[in-house]
Amino acid sequence: MFLVDDEIVVRENMRNCIDWEKEGFVYCGDAPDGELALPLIEKLKPDILITDIRMPFMNGLELSAIVRKMQPGIKIIILSGHDEFEYARQAIRIGVEDYCLKPVSAEDIIRVLRVISAKEEASETHRSLPAGRIDLLGHESLDYPLSLDREGFVEFLKVGSPEQKELHIRRFAKDLENVDWESSLYGFFLLHDLTLTIFREAGEQYGEQVRPDDWLPEMKSRISAIRSWEAACEYLDQLAELFWHWRSQSSDRYSVLIARVKQFVQEHYGDERLSLHDAARHVNVSPSHLSKVFSQETGTTFIEYVMETRIKKAMELLLSTKAKSYEIACRVGYQDPHYFSNVFKRLTGMTIRDFRKRGKAGQPVVQRSGHS
Repeated sequence: MFLVDDEIVVRENMRNCIDWEKEGFVYCGDAPDGELALPLIEKLKPDILITDIRMPFMNGLELSAIVRKMQPGIKIIILSGHDEFEYARQAIRIGVEDYCLKPVSAEDIIRVLRVISAKEEASETHRSLPAGRIDLLGHESLDYPLSLDREGFVEFLKVGSPEQKELHIRRFAKDLENVDWESSLYGFFLLHDLTLTIFREAGEQYGEQVRPDDWLPEMKSRISAIRSWEAACEYLDQLAELFWHWRSQSSDRYSVLIARVKQFVQEHYGDERLSLHDAARHVNVSPSHLSKVFSQETGTTFIEYVMETRIKKAMELLLSTKAKSYEIACRVGYQDPHYFSNVFKRLTGMTIRDFRKRGKAGQPVVQRSGHS
């Protein structure tokens, strides 16, 4: 059985969470994209191909049509989302064995494979496959010989700066120094996989401004042209610059939105019912989107910002009026004076009484809240 899916989590779970030998199958390999899968399928000649439909470089239907001509006897299983019914009709025309809706459990996969295996055994003697897994270098192994720290690289892109880029990229790409770019597909596999990971992360972070269809063909072309470690590092440099381009656009785009949200809080902090939903409605975005953007752009959550705004206003009132603490609590949005006192002490490091004494005595007042 050979698997093609652009999500590495799916491939790793499929590879590691099923006892293939016990179930009577051989997991002979996988790939993140149809184009990378083709030479492996031609080499390994698997009995069964499981492929996702939506993949960036060559989708599952294109792959299936080519494989069907190349290896007519192969059994093909398509994995698809609920919104892809039109693809199912095309898959039927290609002659796939089964069409499974995601998410697919291990039990579902095994059940489908057993049905296919039973049909195959009824018609011909089942062909055996090599016991070892053949990787993209053509070696038999259980694991790929190299790996890249994708999570570490993505984290660097989120918080790093151009000044750190060259050193970080060379450290990150050190394991690629021994890749033979002329005769091996393995380096291309790793860079394809990394690119998909970064595009997915950018989409989650920066939303609709990340348009994979506009960039992936060009990035695919750049990867295909790599013939040296230096060229690989240059590609990683370009990938970093693209991510930072999206990051910069996002910061510019959300600055106005964040300013409007902060102004809304300044105007409504005294309302005890003030919520994320109210602010999201005010700026016409979903609460979940606002929560993510606000935290990402300000370094604090919306709730923390409201809390700090209220305490700052309370501090002003404590020093400028003779109002009782419970009255001030009510004016800044807290109906429970005890809860207000606890929040005040947590954010300022002082009790309300100590704060007022210091202010009246002209002593410096420490303010822990750092968000404006």
